[in-house]
Amino acid sequence: MTAPDRIYPTPVLWHLRQRHLLDAYLSAHGIDPAQVGATLAQLQAAPDGAAATDFCAQELADLQGLQLLGAVPPPSRSALLPFVFVKAVNLELTYSCNLACSHCLQDGLRPSGPALWPSISTLERVLEEAWLLGLTRTGVNITGGEIFLAGSPVLELLAAAAARGIPSRSNTNAWWGGRGPITIGAHHFSDDAAVVAALRQRNLGRLALSLDRRYLQYPDLLDRVIRVATLCERAQQPYEVVATEPDEATARLAEQKLNAALGHAPRHLRLTPMETVDIGAAAVQDGDSRTLDPAGIADLIHSSPCATSGFYRPYYLHIAPDGGLRSCLYAPAAGWLGNVQQQSLAALLNAAACNPVVQLFARGDFEAFIARTLTPWRHLYRDPHHGCAASALVARIAGEVERLECSSGREANERELEQLHRRFAAEYRFGVSSSC
Repeated sequence: MTAPDRIYPTPVLWHLRQRHLLDAYLSAHGIDPAQVGATLAQLQAAPDGAAATDFCAQELADLQGLQLLGAVPPPSRSALLPFVFVKAVNLELTYSCNLACSHCLQDGLRPSGPALWPSISTLERVLEEAWLLGLTRTGVNITGGEIFLAGSPVLELLAAAAARGIPSRSNTNAWWGGRGPITIGAHHFSDDAAVVAALRQRNLGRLALSLDRRYLQYPDLLDRVIRVATLCERAQQPYEVVATEPDEATARLAEQKLNAALGHAPRHLRLTPMETVDIGAAAVQDGDSRTLDPAGIADLIHSSPCATSGFYRPYYLHIAPDGGLRSCLYAPAAGWLGNVQQQSLAALLNAAACNPVVQLFARGDFEAFIARTLTPWRHLYRDPHHGCAASALVARIAGEVERLECSSGREANERELEQLHRRFAAEYRFGVSSSC
């Protein structure tokens, strides 16, 4: 790494100092904080940076390698705020699933054939980086798709989280309830009770089960969920039911079945009511299949629960199966902040303030962007009726257009943009020819 004439603090350095994590971060990488901490503190307050000669050559190389110093001035302080708010990381291991629930947010992303899994070493590195950066205060959520399948690294990741004291949560559709033998990753279990015991051994903070429309499509699945919930109660394994608009009859039936199986009210259950996360279904209201109205998209985006702040001051970071990093749950398969398989988490955070999606949502002036990149292709989409659906679509367009134009060195042409829009309409299931 070539030493610059002047050096500047990075967003990561500012973040670590504000969180009082800099000394621990340096120590974890073999650097004595007493040697460089005071100089870094002075540099943080110097708007014009400092001479590179303030550090010895090896110190400078080490601190640049840790993404704490850079050769260019950082963005304004207001642009450095986003990751101070982050408190948890969501690891999406796959969009594959052994079910095919028609209402699933990831339905349009579900690949055919066996699941392909990210490497354990990459995911463990990302988990370590997130922990050292203080991004896992609430914990890590490990999810899919369905991740309780052969080849999945979920059990290794739960063990890695436990070793660092990171609270963990994981999701499953409970297909394995009442079955055996069961293979998860490279681990073989005689029955479902052994699976729950393995989760307990790895200090899983909470196992998330779902209560939604999938039981209408898979009637036997409710009994499997009740079986897993019963095993969690017996093992004192905390679990939760994420209720995504189930019909009242199914909800009552689930409660009755669980109470009957236990012989008493559940003691380790948490109920998490959840707004509909089905972006595809959010594109249609009362059977309405009108094409997208660009004039209302900006207002719809501002009406989302986060009011756009989830894109530039997120509480959670989400990592897609291919390593794509994003700041909104409701845009699966997106990776507008970069890719953790190609760069360190710290490097991606340093660049986030200059990211086109972050800047677009921080400014909030969507009209011109929508007119250029979405309006000419409005006929490919049904009209979204949910702020998250509109936000996810616009963010996905902004990220992919930027990637396309950076790689080609020119503006995207009409043919390229149409290909992107056809793909997004299919993936988010609100193309004009798709159905819910």
